[in-house]
Amino acid sequence: MSDATTAAAATSNPGPIPNLLSRAVGVITSPDVTFEHVARVPKVAGMLFLVSLLLGLAQGLPQLTERGRAAALDLQVQQMERFGMVVNDEMYQQMEQRSQSNLGAYSSIVLMFVAIPFGAVITTVLLWVAFNTIMGGAASFKHVMAVVVHSQSVSALGAIVSAPIMYAQGITSTSIATLGALLPMLDDTSFLAKFLAGIDLFVIWWVVVLAIGLAALYRKKTSSIATGLFIVYGVILLVIASYTAG
Repeated sequence: MSDATTAAAATSNPGPIPNLLSRAVGVITSPDVTFEHVARVPKVAGMLFLVSLLLGLAQGLPQLTERGRAAALDLQVQQMERFGMVVNDEMYQQMEQRSQSNLGAYSSIVLMFVAIPFGAVITTVLLWVAFNTIMGGAASFKHVMAVVVHSQSVSALGAIVSAPIMYAQGITSTSIATLGALLPMLDDTSFLAKFLAGIDLFVIWWVVVLAIGLAALYRKKTSSIATGLFIVYGVILLVIASYTAG
């Protein structure tokens, strides 16, 4: 058999798609190879469940400890005040009583099974419309969603690494991997602090991985897709920082 015939056979029969855990690890270690499999055979349900479970456990389990409950309560108050709500003593006591029942821990786990699929669908819709309608692509909705869901393995890894450290140390930020966390001397209410707090190293990693997946699916350059995604990311950060800065 000639080399050309062998190559053609390999292309037409690339082998079985890796199992769920192999794909989850592969997104972290070898995203280009993994997304070639995902683009060929899109699988969504298993990875969506795994990512939701890992993110839920990362958010919920630390809240079963006293220090974790205190950190989660402080973070909840911080987020409410950021959106203009005033948390008085009575409200704080009620929130504290609910946190002692461990309801927050279990709610956080369950919430991820709603929030992650919802976010994945919204992200998929936006990307599918952008690439198929505006850029003339032909990928199916399921293919795009498979790429989006698999890319969230990076988000799950970030949560697994960050959550135990944050709750153990009583940190009330949403991530330990932001540029804002590296510059604690900045005024928390300033525009620069708000902007840098949104630049998360795990989000940057996720954007790069997502770009690799979309490039494998649409047969375009990863660098071009990543540039577009980072522009959107930057615009979102500017809007949020402008809105929340004191």
